[in-house]
Amino acid sequence: MTVSAVSTSTSSANNLYSSGSSTLGKNDFLTLMITQLQNQDPLNPADSTQFVAELAQFTSLEQLTNVNDNLKIVQAFNQSINNAQAVSFVGKTIKASGAMFQISSGETHEVQYQLGEDADKVYVSILDSTGQTVKKIEMDQMTAGQQSVIWDGKDDNGNTVAAGTYSFSVQATDKDGNVMSTAAYVEDIVTGVSYHDSNTYLLSNGIEIPYSAIIEVTEPTN
Repeated sequence: MTVSAVSTSTSSANNLYSSGSSTLGKNDFLTLMITQLQNQDPLNPADSTQFVAELAQFTSLEQLTNVNDNLKIVQAFNQSINNAQAVSFVGKTIKASGAMFQISSGETHEVQYQLGEDADKVYVSILDSTGQTVKKIEMDQMTAGQQSVIWDGKDDNGNTVAAGTYSFSVQATDKDGNVMSTAAYVEDIVTGVSYHDSNTYLLSNGIEIPYSAIIEVTEPTN
């Protein structure tokens, strides 16, 4: 009888692992518990204390599963709110964290950034879509706070760059050459909204800006 019980228990357990799932869910744990009870030795039954402990663990697993399901519902609800609010930004000017922008050939662009402290040297590097630096702008002694510089749309050799997507990086140092904190910003008018990868993005001049990156929203100036 004992040999038969062990065989049945082993077969039930093997069925769980042959299902193709790499993780065990609450139903799998319940199946294991029931199998254990069905195949215990009548002459040496499972310890009641151990059974109560296993039952408590199963109850905790059930509660955690329910909490996880509720969090998914809350997340979906918050996402729907973000989607609805994002539509109202179309036609408005936004400022957001980021360093990517798009320009037409011969067009200038205002690069905006934030300095954490007064800087002795500030270097703004303009990069093309491949990550290559096309222009490096050097400035002296700038105060902490929001700053900007106009890029004339030309490379280091004075040639007008092609239309396309560009980005920039900012590096600032103090008088001792120590690197200081900086933050890059983009500012443009929202032309549309995109939803994918469970996230909301604002479209601005061909660039996708994450909804979470928005810092400021204003009416466009005429």
